[in-house]
Amino acid sequence: MIDLVDVQAEKPKISIPITSVGLKGITYPVRVSRDNREIDLLTRIDIYVDLPADRKGADFSRKIEAINEIILENGVVPSIEDLSLRIAEKVLQKLPYSTQCRVTVSADYMREKKSKNGNSRIIVPYKLEGESVLRRNGESHKMVGVNVTGLNACPCAMETTRALISRDFPGNDQILNRIPSITHNQRNHVRLMVQAPAGRSIEADDLIGICEKVLGGSLHSLLKRIDEGELVYNAHKNPKFVEDIVRDIAAEILPRYSDFPDGTRVIVSSESEESIHPHNAYAEIDTTLGELRSSISKLDH
Repeated sequence: MIDLVDVQAEKPKISIPITSVGLKGITYPVRVSRDNREIDLLTRIDIYVDLPADRKGADFSRKIEAINEIILENGVVPSIEDLSLRIAEKVLQKLPYSTQCRVTVSADYMREKKSKNGNSRIIVPYKLEGESVLRRNGESHKMVGVNVTGLNACPCAMETTRALISRDFPGNDQILNRIPSITHNQRNHVRLMVQAPAGRSIEADDLIGICEKVLGGSLHSLLKRIDEGELVYNAHKNPKFVEDIVRDIAAEILPRYSDFPDGTRVIVSSESEESIHPHNAYAEIDTTLGELRSSISKLDH
C-alpha cells in the first residue's frame, strides 16, 4: 500500500488564518418539491470555509462528498436555501478545523405566463439564489433571493428633452407636461435577497412579484407589436433612476413581510445597462427590516 502524505494537514510556510476558501461553480441537478409540484433545476453551488493559521489547505474533496451525500441520497429538497444549509451542516461535520461554512446555491428558473394582452404564452427567465452561513456554535442564517430583468427609462433625460421640445414647439406646454417625453431606456437587472427567519419560509415567486411590480414587468423573448409598444410606453410613463428602483422595492417589502422581525436582513440592488454610456449605473441597499420601518415611519410624520 502506498503511504500518501496529507499535504493539506501540513503547516504552511506563513501562518496566517484564511477567512474564506472553497470551491466555486459546482454544477449539480436538483429536484425541488414546493407547493405540490416538483421543479428540476440545474444548480451552481459555491462552498467556503475558514481555515486556521496552522493548516496548509482545506480538504476540497470532502466538500464534494458533502454535496453528494445531501443531493444524491435525498433526491428531493424543499428549497435551494434549505439545500444550502444542509450542505453547510455536512461540510462542518467533515471539516472539524473550520468554524464556519458559507454555501450559495443558484439556478435559472423559468415561469410560463400569458402576455399582458393575453395573446401569447411566454416563458420568462429568472435566477434563484439561496445562501446559508452556519457557524460551529450552531448560529445560522439563510437568505432567499431572485434576479429579475426589466426595463427602466431615465427621468433626467426625459425632463431635458421635454424642455427642448417646448423650446422648439412653443405653446404646447399644456400637453407636453401631461405625456412622457423622449428619453433613453435600458435593461435593468434587479437582485433582491431577504433573510428567512427561523421557522419561516420565503417564496421566490413573491419576491419576483415585488420586483416586477416596481419594474412594470420583466423582459421576455416574445413581444408582439402591441406588447412591445406597451412595454416601452409604460416604462416611459414611470421613469426611474436605479436609486428609485431600489428604494421602491425596499418599500414594497415591508407590507409583504410585516410579521418578520426587525433584524431580518434585506439586500436590494439595481444595475442599469446604460444605452448612452460605456458604463452601467448601480445602486444597492443592504439593511434590515427594522431600519426600513424606521425610515418609512419618519416619512409618515
